[in-house]
Amino acid sequence: MTEKNPQGSGPTRPETPSRRGPYAKGLARRQQIIDEVLAVYNRLGFEGTSLRAVGEAIGVTHPVLKHHFGTREQLFIEVLREYDRRFLEAPTEGEGTFVDLIHQSTEHSMRVPGLMALLNSMVAHALEAGNDRSRSHFSQRYADLRENIAALLAEGRAAGSVRSDIPLEEAASLVLAASDGLSTQWLLDGSADIKKGLLLLQRLLEPPHPQPDHPEAL
Repeated sequence: MTEKNPQGSGPTRPETPSRRGPYAKGLARRQQIIDEVLAVYNRLGFEGTSLRAVGEAIGVTHPVLKHHFGTREQLFIEVLREYDRRFLEAPTEGEGTFVDLIHQSTEHSMRVPGLMALLNSMVAHALEAGNDRSRSHFSQRYADLRENIAALLAEGRAAGSVRSDIPLEEAASLVLAASDGLSTQWLLDGSADIKKGLLLLQRLLEPPHPQPDHPEAL
């Protein structure tokens, strides 16, 4: 992400520093709030993490929170957007396969307590009537993720590591569903192994290899 550097000339330019100071301070305060929300969420859960509870926990007034985010729903969406941004800007690891992407996303979430729990809670919230903002956010987020995973699967197919007899769009949906489902199981029972489940899925998506006892393998 790049920061826009406003340029200007003429009589309005001397006013720029005075405007940029409060603006930068407001951005810093907004970032502080986003960084602290998950700590409050861990203590109070979805229902207990109101704007007032967040404000009391981090020393910010309720009107300030309303000014920056408007509603609790928007605050939670902005928290999730921020952690998505951090993940996308982090250095990539591995060979850049779809499983590498899912593994890195999972590890990123597991490093931040409450992140996957908030994500799951907000997806459930989006399914309830009247929560159009959350529904719109997650509909677009899942569409983007499916597109990214399908592109990685296509690269894998070109490299010979993904089978050629499956539709990639449906395979991308399956990968995403497996990742979400495994993360939910892990939240409920820490013994559920997300990585092993995804590695099994990877093997299922690989081209079939002839068995040594089959004539075509000889």
